Amino acid sequence: MNDSQPAALMRREIFEQPTILSHLIDSAGATLRTVAERASQCAFAVLAARGSSDNASTYGKYLLESLAGLPTALAAPSLFTLYRQPPRLAGALVIGVSQSGQSADVVEVLRQARQQGAITLAVTNTPDSPLTAAAEYVVLLNADVEQALAATKTVTAQCAVYALLASLLSRRADLSRDLASLGEHVDRMLAREADIAALAQGWLTAERAAVIGRGYSYGAAQETALKLKETCYISAEPYSAADFMHGPLAMIERDYPVLAMLNHDATLDTTVAFVERVCDRGAKVVVFATAEAARSISLPHQVTTLPIASPSLWLAPIPFIVAGQLFAMHLSVARGYNPDVSRGLTKVTVTV
Repeated sequence: MNDSQPAALMRREIFEQPTILSHLIDSAGATLRTVAERASQCAFAVLAARGSSDNASTYGKYLLESLAGLPTALAAPSLFTLYRQPPRLAGALVIGVSQSGQSADVVEVLRQARQQGAITLAVTNTPDSPLTAAAEYVVLLNADVEQALAATKTVTAQCAVYALLASLLSRRADLSRDLASLGEHVDRMLAREADIAALAQGWLTAERAAVIGRGYSYGAAQETALKLKETCYISAEPYSAADFMHGPLAMIERDYPVLAMLNHDATLDTTVAFVERVCDRGAKVVVFATAEAARSISLPHQVTTLPIASPSLWLAPIPFIVAGQLFAMHLSVARGYNPDVSRGLTKVTVTV
């Protein structure tokens, strides 16, 4: 596939992810070990990001709270830039995440946090950026230039940084072993490309959709919904399976497209119950399920399930995100679009 063909750039960058993840887990360890040592006494953490980086940070919040026991909030950057009423951050670990390192509001969160005495960490793909200048510690994703408009390899790399940091804060050797095989499992995910392309054919006429994930998988649902919006122009909305039952369920009618993510963790039973409920209302459901989840459940006959290999339940959202990238990419091309470009968007978005 040459670079002039639709999706050539996005597909190439999607397939670079196994190598990038394996290298990052090796290279980022020294810096994150230092951060983890200093942050072990922090009372809480604050994560500042926008767009795909914010979705990765939703995943990071679940990891830091569940594995490391560190109360974690997603920052409201406008409090720092527009309202000029930042919260007190002394004693916190504050992490700013931006693939370009150019987001002025994320930079300002780190700058003010550092002034207040917080431990600050920048996670970016861009050295010598405003974000790296604002932070005390820096982790570079080393994902090379991301040329396709839709972020892919930088998103999973950001997720891997959060996973590595959470494993170091928790001091659990089993988590480190899980991370060591992450690249291999993503590679196995990519081998399912033809199956995912076939699934996408069922959504050719979709104009709206719901993407469901709960717990660790909620950030993956957010990111997949964003990919569907920016590459396929579908009004795809992400929900927790629990939140969906509090009102949005009323939207479901016959053939309403739903993509659900089933992890073999404490959220499995309730998310399966959600799938059964929307099937009763006639929804057209595609399920991404970890191999362990797929073996242990029985779903309505109209559900199409894609089993996905994962090193563990806490890392499953990363292969889910990759599957979502492939799904959005193939659907975009099938609908006559080129996901390497988009309407009204630029690669670097600067917000204040």
